[in-house]
Amino acid sequence: MIVDDTPANIDVLRRILSEDGFEISIAMSGEAALSLVEKNRPDLILLDVMMPGINGFETCGKLKSNPATKDIPVILVTAKTEVEDIVHGFKVGGVDYIAKPFKREEVVSRVQTHLKIEQLIQEKGNLNKKLQYQNNELVESQNQCRVILEKSSDGVFSLDTEGKILSCNARFSSFLEFEVKELIGKPIMDIVNSENPEGIYSKIVTRRFGDRATANLKTQFCINENSPGWQERKYYSLMLDSYGIWNLPNNKIYDKGTEKTFMGAICIVKKPS
Repeated sequence: MIVDDTPANIDVLRRILSEDGFEISIAMSGEAALSLVEKNRPDLILLDVMMPGINGFETCGKLKSNPATKDIPVILVTAKTEVEDIVHGFKVGGVDYIAKPFKREEVVSRVQTHLKIEQLIQEKGNLNKKLQYQNNELVESQNQCRVILEKSSDGVFSLDTEGKILSCNARFSSFLEFEVKELIGKPIMDIVNSENPEGIYSKIVTRRFGDRATANLKTQFCINENSPGWQERKYYSLMLDSYGIWNLPNNKIYDKGTEKTFMGAICIVKKPS
């Protein structure tokens, strides 16, 4: 939007910008500009400083005080190039200024620069909204999973890539008479009793998924030696299913050229039937 009370200035700016394909709207006073932006929001405003009625500084201040228009970049157009005038323009919300008489290269360069900045700001805003939406979905999903896990009759725990317990539900910890917090961060092999630790480790912290995942692996877990139950028995045998977790959907992991990252495993344990 070009805002200027002098038709000759409008014609010059319109000719310069039209040659570069910009869509242009016109307002011949500050009052008219404030009315028009409410109906048709421009991406950028070229605002003359010296106008009758409310001048450019006042118009810019009103634009910036309105939540609906405060983010529109305003370039002040002025013949007043004293430092105090330029500083005042920035204080009321202008992002730049163009001096009269106009130089085509300067006008086009400043307009293109600030439109690009505005585009990047909008893209960032859209990305932030998308990330917030995804984060809200993730939190909701985590809350739902937490409820399901805590209500599950099976024990459930997750492992990182090094085989350490990232999380577990109360059912799993109760099997072994631990508190949940006592198991978090503990290497899984610290609580597994096996004559072949290396062989069973690769099955528990498996990279496989789907039909190839570990299923019904009889695993002997150690009872908490500080618990009352440890006097009666030292180990508890459970049936274990383990599924490898990757940063991609299962149907994409083996696509040719796909970069993938192993993130650990999620395990389900239950009493033998």
